[in-house]
Amino acid sequence: MATADAAREDAAMPITDLNGTRIGPDLLVIGAGPAGLGAALSAARSGARVLVVDESPVVGGLCVTRRSGEWRYDLGGHIPFVNDGDRKQWLADLLGDDLVWVPRPVSSIRARTIRPGRYLDQRTPKTAPDTPPPGTGSSESAATVLAARFGREITETEFRPYLEKVDGVPLERIPADRPLRLMHEQAAPTGFWFPRWGIGQLMDAMAAAIVRAGGEVHTGTSVAEIDATGGKVHAATVARRQDRETIPVRQIVVSAPPSAVVRRLSPAPPADSLPSIRMRAVCIAYLEFDTPDLTGEAWIQIDDPLVPAARIFEVPNWSRSLCPPGRTVLGCECYCMPTDDDATWTADDARLAGRIAASLVDPLGWIDRPERARLIEVVRLPAGYPVPDLAQAEAAAVAPRLLADIDGLHLARGSAVIDAIRVGELTADAALDRSR
Repeated sequence: MATADAAREDAAMPITDLNGTRIGPDLLVIGAGPAGLGAALSAARSGARVLVVDESPVVGGLCVTRRSGEWRYDLGGHIPFVNDGDRKQWLADLLGDDLVWVPRPVSSIRARTIRPGRYLDQRTPKTAPDTPPPGTGSSESAATVLAARFGREITETEFRPYLEKVDGVPLERIPADRPLRLMHEQAAPTGFWFPRWGIGQLMDAMAAAIVRAGGEVHTGTSVAEIDATGGKVHAATVARRQDRETIPVRQIVVSAPPSAVVRRLSPAPPADSLPSIRMRAVCIAYLEFDTPDLTGEAWIQIDDPLVPAARIFEVPNWSRSLCPPGRTVLGCECYCMPTDDDATWTADDARLAGRIAASLVDPLGWIDRPERARLIEVVRLPAGYPVPDLAQAEAAAVAPRLLADIDGLHLARGSAVIDAIRVGELTADAALDRSR
């Protein structure tokens, strides 16, 4: 059994040939989240020499499974949305019997009642948009496009409250492609496949498969500098603890935040060329209960402003193996801004947990008194994702554009787990094609 907390030994740094000449990888992957691991696994299986580096102590990015005593729980809800047989087989090859079917769709709340389907699923027609409607682009708002496609009433009653609660800006400023992508890429109307030991098990399995295919995966390791003289990648300086080594490389896949990678370019872009981006923060409170099942659901979306959490996932309803018998845990995702004037971000752990527990009594009615909830921990992510705001669309595009202008740098950007893996695979294929 592979789990997110399983230890792995780091392989040696890139090797030399018999004459002592440094041999760099065919592909350097910066970031060991789903996109980076997807890129590295595809490249390694094609026979390429692959090196993956990530500053974190474990692989997975945000797709990790934490452990506290008898509990295992994911860092937020991460469903591998599988829409085809080939991808399901790909998962089965990595996870074997630990790939389990969870017969529970994502649910939502209306009038204190849990109902099947996300807020974005409560629409007519029910068909998911395979592509954005004609003319949709980054300059069009979700309010305009959703109302035109599904009607103003459902946009106002179902779409607006939830999307604004999660993203923190008016629907008129949310790019139209965000909800349309969510409708298409994250649909699970009957349930979903999931690793028995949490999403971190999949990330660990991918890392192990990369190593078996001849690649290298280094955690606790960063890229300190990228030699991009003349607008072309020549080498990268890799740093681990006190050790630094410059290795030749021509192709790099970036699955880390683009702005962080831009700052490591040499020569560096002008200091004033990289605007700041507002980030959306997430506080995830894990609450324990002495009952085997509290909601009967895996993941519930909640648009009610009286409930601090916008999404609540019940861990054993994803996999009973993650929790001890007779008990359950709720992971409560509270979206906020990492600023001093945000009441959620500035609340201490006990106060935030107390507010969530009180909302489970009223308005949700899931428990009879808040004392039934016991806090395990609160995890705070100050930079969960860039705020999807049309007002900062141009600023958000600057770092990716700077990277795209450099020959040999390839940006892999994905959202949900499987989408990110697919994007990584396609990006790696394109990078290796360029090197041939």
